[in-house]
Amino acid sequence: MKHLFIARHGFYGEDHRIDNFGCRQMELLGEAIKKILNSGSAYILSSTAPRALDSSQVLAVQLSLPSKFEQVPYLWSGDDAPSDSYYHAPSLDKLMGLVAERRDKVEGLVMVTHLEVAEDFPSYFLKKEFGQDKIIRPISKGQAVHFDLEQKTYQILSS
Repeated sequence: MKHLFIARHGFYGEDHRIDNFGCRQMELLGEAIKKILNSGSAYILSSTAPRALDSSQVLAVQLSLPSKFEQVPYLWSGDDAPSDSYYHAPSLDKLMGLVAERRDKVEGLVMVTHLEVAEDFPSYFLKKEFGQDKIIRPISKGQAVHFDLEQKTYQILSS
């Protein structure tokens, strides 16, 4: 793995599905990720929340990936999350394990998740992977934190 993208799902409506604005956010984010990967392989790891699945589906299209991607209930956070999720049993080490288990699969791993994971995990990853003890500001819906593991840098991608 050369790149890790920790993405927050797009905007969504009352039905908890991404709306037109959220779809456009994810299309733009997918274009940015595709440009960074420069034809490299990608793998999507998604929360099982409808808004994350919708967001992951849009990213899959943008990245020319199959419509099937890995769904992980643990990545769901928020009041509506299942009991076996990060929201109810937060473990940054477990998130590191999810990344480590898929590290050799592709050049770019895209993790589609929610506020709590997107708020907590990037700074933890930065410390564990790059040895940098800094706080990465929280990202908004439709944004991602991109880690370049070769250059040991990170940036926030906006849609």
